[in-house]
Amino acid sequence: MELRSILVNVNVGDMDSPALGYAIDLAQTMKAELIGLAANQPDLNFAGMDGGVAVDLYSMERADIEGQLQRAEEAFRKRVPASIKSEWVSYITTPTKALIEAASSVDLIVAGSKTTTMFQQVQATDWGELVVSSGRPVIDVAQDVSGARLEKICIGWKDIREARRAVADALPLLKFASEIRAVTIDEGDQVAEKNSLDMLIGWLRKHDIAASGEVITNPEGFVDVLESTALSWSADLLVIGGYGHSRMREWLFGGMTRRVLQNNSLTRFISS
Repeated sequence: MELRSILVNVNVGDMDSPALGYAIDLAQTMKAELIGLAANQPDLNFAGMDGGVAVDLYSMERADIEGQLQRAEEAFRKRVPASIKSEWVSYITTPTKALIEAASSVDLIVAGSKTTTMFQQVQATDWGELVVSSGRPVIDVAQDVSGARLEKICIGWKDIREARRAVADALPLLKFASEIRAVTIDEGDQVAEKNSLDMLIGWLRKHDIAASGEVITNPEGFVDVLESTALSWSADLLVIGGYGHSRMREWLFGGMTRRVLQNNSLTRFISS
C-alpha cells in the first residue's frame, strides 16, 4: 500500500501542535495529499436548561465554534506549504466522530493524544474509539517531536492478526527506516517466538526491508516492555497492533501506559 492521503486532526487553538507539523513533514516525504480536520460542538448540557435560555446559549456557543473552525482553516492553509496538495474539512461534532467519519477517504490518520489549547471547551479525542472504529492506522504523535523522523522504527510483534495488520499498514514508513528492530515478548515458548520473529523478518525481506529480531523477557507487562524498549533504543516510531476494544482501552489508559501517554515521549503507529 502507498500512502496517498493523510488526515490530520487540527485542534482548535493549537495550530503549533506537533501533530500538524508531523503530518506536514510526512506528507512531504510521502508526496501525499494532506487533509486538515477540525471539529467541536456546543455543550449539550444546555438541553437540560430552560428552553429559551438553552437555545440562546447553544446558538452563542455554536457561533463561537464556527469562528474557531474558520480561524483554524485560515491558519492551516497558511502553514501548509503550497507544494503539498491539501484540503480542509470541519464539523460541528466531536473530534472523534469527525475523524471516524472522514477516515474512509484517507490512508492514515495523524493526531496527538496530548494537546494544549486556549479553548477549554474543545473536546478531547477518544483514542480507544478512534483506533478501533476508524478502520485506518493512526499515528499518535509525541509532544516533543519536531518532524516525521523515520530512521529507527521498533515493531511490537506478536503473531496475531492485529500485529500482522499493523506491520502491513506500516510498510510505506518502514521503507524509509535505516534501522528496524522487531521485538516480541517471552511468554514461555521461546522457540515458537523466535520462529515467529524469523518469519516476520523473512516477510519484510521480500519487501526489501532489513530488520533484526529480539525476544525479551516480560517482567512488567506486554505493552510496558515494548514502550520501555522503544524508548531506551530512542526509536522514532513504535509500530503496534490494537487488540480489540477492551485490550486497546487497557493499553491506552491503564497503569504504566497511562504514565507514558501523559509524558507522551514516544510516537506510535497503531493499527487494529
